[in-house]
Amino acid sequence: MTKGDPVISVRGLCKSFGENHVLRDFDLDVFRGENVMVLGKSGSGKSVLIKCIVGLLTPDKGRITVLGQEVHALDQQELDRLRVKIGFLFQSSALYDSMTVEENLEFPLRRHWMSTSKGETDALVDEVLTAVGLAHTRKMYPSELSGGMRRRIGLARTLILKPEIMLYDEPTTGLDPITGKEIVELILQLQRTYNTSSIIISHDLNVAKLAADRIALLYEGRNHLEGTYQELLASTDPVVRQFFIFM
Repeated sequence: MTKGDPVISVRGLCKSFGENHVLRDFDLDVFRGENVMVLGKSGSGKSVLIKCIVGLLTPDKGRITVLGQEVHALDQQELDRLRVKIGFLFQSSALYDSMTVEENLEFPLRRHWMSTSKGETDALVDEVLTAVGLAHTRKMYPSELSGGMRRRIGLARTLILKPEIMLYDEPTTGLDPITGKEIVELILQLQRTYNTSSIIISHDLNVAKLAADRIALLYEGRNHLEGTYQELLASTDPVVRQFFIFM
C-alpha cells in the first residue's frame, strides 16, 4: 500500500538570521495519519522549521507545501484559510488569563468567523474538553489549572477547529515525567480519534520512543537521518549516538 502524497512537504529549506545559518537545505515529508518527530538539540532550528511551515517566518530559500498548497505563494487571506486546518500547540499553551477555559476555547471560532450557533459552540466545547479529559474545567481560569492541565486546554483549543494537521512545539517541556507521559498518551489518543498528521518537535527521547512513527534528526540545519526509534537506537552513526548515549 502506498502512502499517497505527503500532507506536508519541505524541500531545500534554508533560513538564516544574520550570520546564524539555522536551516540549510532541510527536507522532510509527513504523510496522512502519522506522527513525525523532529529531534534536535536546543537551538538547532526546530521551532524555526514549524514557524516556516505555518508561514510565521519566510524562508530564504526552498519550498514548503501543506495540503497541496505552496505556503509562501499564498496571499494573507489564503494563508489564514490554510491555518484553520493546522493546529499549533505552543510550549506556553498561550491561554488568555482573563478568559475562562470556555472562553479560551470559543476564541478560535470567533477569530475565524465560524458560523456556529450557541448550541453548536457549546457542543464543540464539550467535545474537545471531553477529548482531553477536562470536562469539569469549563468555568475555570488558567491560573486555577496546573501546568499539565493548561497544556491539555491548549490542545483542546487547537482541536476545536478540527485541524487536519497538528504541530507540537516541545509538548512536554516544563512538565514532570508523569504529566509528560500523560500528554504523550493524549497526543496518541488524538491521532487515533481525529486521524491527524503531526509534527512533534522535541529533544525528549521519551516522546520519540512513545509517540513518533518516524523520527527526523535535525543536525547542523539538515535532516541528518530518518527512521523509527528502534532504527535510530541501533544506529552506529556518531551524530545519532550523541542523542542515545544515556539510553
